[in-house]
Amino acid sequence: MKSNHTQKHPMARIATKAIGGMMTAIAILGFVGTKASTADTLDNIKERGKVVIGIQGDNPPFGFLDSTGKNDGYDADLSKLFAKHLGVDLELVIVTNQNRIAALQTGKVDALFATLGISAKRAESLQYSIPYAEDSMPVIAPIDVTVSDFKDLNDLTVGVPKGSTQENIVPKVADKTTMLSFDDDSATIQALLSGQVDAIGGNQFAMGRIEERAPGKFEQKLILATNYKGVGTILEDAKINATVNSFLEGLKKDGTMETLYQKWFGLEQPKFEAPVEGVSFTVN
Repeated sequence: MKSNHTQKHPMARIATKAIGGMMTAIAILGFVGTKASTADTLDNIKERGKVVIGIQGDNPPFGFLDSTGKNDGYDADLSKLFAKHLGVDLELVIVTNQNRIAALQTGKVDALFATLGISAKRAESLQYSIPYAEDSMPVIAPIDVTVSDFKDLNDLTVGVPKGSTQENIVPKVADKTTMLSFDDDSATIQALLSGQVDAIGGNQFAMGRIEERAPGKFEQKLILATNYKGVGTILEDAKINATVNSFLEGLKKDGTMETLYQKWFGLEQPKFEAPVEGVSFTVN
């Protein structure tokens, strides 16, 4: 009598086992991949033994390259102290105003110590730490150019760095002005010195840099705004945010931040008391 059970050929059994093994391996890899992708930033840093921090390379005294090509400045010093705080090595990656948030979101850096002005709009894309620096943004123009009110900017061509807070503010305070955006702070200053623009929206150190190159020819006219700088980390990553905040609080309490402020800015450390509307410095 013939059996209704069909006997599989030996090669068919081998193929079935092989396919089953492959599926198991894929499942395991998928699980590992998922685990790796959902691991938080702090775990990744500790696992690799290195923190990768985005920093600017052309914005003294915050972040710049010294005469030997090494990163230096206030943000560089903070980055070194943060790596020491974590007990890991440090890798600094130069970012610009326009690519720094993308560098964070795509995992090229773990955090941004990159003069990141704190704003509600940016807070939709990243998590801010508590403030660690304060920056005023002046309008700078030649001495013989009249800028006594923001409406005077409507008759001028104003240069700003791409991706900067100034780029957002200038059209709001002078909606008829011609605004040109440049790659970074250095290019914006050069545009003013060369006459490509009539005025610029700079940071609080731009006037000093301009005075070194063209003494007595330019002056600060108005203040566009004063804002805080914060460390940027990935949205909803509570552990790295809490770690950065604890680190910065420690520097404020033990006097280290005051020392760095005097070293790089010649100023007393700000009190950082004013809130920023629409921004939380901790993960909710």
